[in-house]
Amino acid sequence: MAGKNISNAGSSEILDDSELLLDIQDDDKKQLLKFLYCHKCSDLATDAVDTLCCHVLLCQACLDLLEKVCPDCGRSCSGSPNHLARRLIGCQPWRCRHCGAEGSRSDEADHRRLCPAQPRQCPAPGCQFAGAPDEFLAHLTERHAAQLLRKSALLFSARAAPERQGTVQPLSSRRLRMPGLMFSAAGLSRDPSRQPTSHTGKNYCVRPLNGPACDCCDGICGPNNGCNCCDCMRADLATFGLRPGEHALVNREGVIARVGQETGRFYCGRPNMAHDPATDGFCGPNNGNNCHACHQLDRQAQGRYADIVREWA
Repeated sequence: MAGKNISNAGSSEILDDSELLLDIQDDDKKQLLKFLYCHKCSDLATDAVDTLCCHVLLCQACLDLLEKVCPDCGRSCSGSPNHLARRLIGCQPWRCRHCGAEGSRSDEADHRRLCPAQPRQCPAPGCQFAGAPDEFLAHLTERHAAQLLRKSALLFSARAAPERQGTVQPLSSRRLRMPGLMFSAAGLSRDPSRQPTSHTGKNYCVRPLNGPACDCCDGICGPNNGCNCCDCMRADLATFGLRPGEHALVNREGVIARVGQETGRFYCGRPNMAHDPATDGFCGPNNGNNCHACHQLDRQAQGRYADIVREWA
């Protein structure tokens, strides 16, 4: 339909469909939000899924707690990601109850990893301690110093990652293996000057980048922004609290990007794709085109960060 008559108080005008705007009032928003609440926990659904049998909206974790049984019909079922619900929920405002930081709900998981006031529960068996990060660190050094010393190498995967044969070699003799490239990794991880920058939060060593050249950098790791080398990316993963099983890297803009379940491409989930008509305005989170920073990771995962990606297998 090319146009539509809009009548208001006796007047009439014709607007193109592209010019029609939804006049959503606050009450309407509240009604819409009700459709985004989890059927089990009655909160906005986290990682929203629909049951395939009755299309009930649930958190992924709540469906797991229900042991894959539909709360509506009681039958065994599986869940399918509800991408629209996830994006709508991700855009909702959110405020950290621990430190007061404000953002959107899509930022919540990443913020909690680094929140300076988020209570930390001690993972030691039988230990009931919980406290703020600085108190937690003090507790570890005071009560679990022996365990920390024994396991300290595991905190830095670049130093402790075993070779394929199962032996651990010193970093100075290890070599990073990239397609068509082999060079010594000596010194790359032991530079005391490496530290996150204020621009992106990423780590940089200000040395030549390893792996195939990218089209967005000057070939140097940092010093203030842009792509970083493989060892500095490993430091990023530690800085952002990411584990190998999460299949995630930190893109050149300092944003966590995870591998989409449907395409195998990296997505940061940000609403930065309005320029691309083939998307809904978001980078991912599971399919479709991705933003430039995440697209660079698609390429770099095959070269510069190949050692990290191989550890995910």
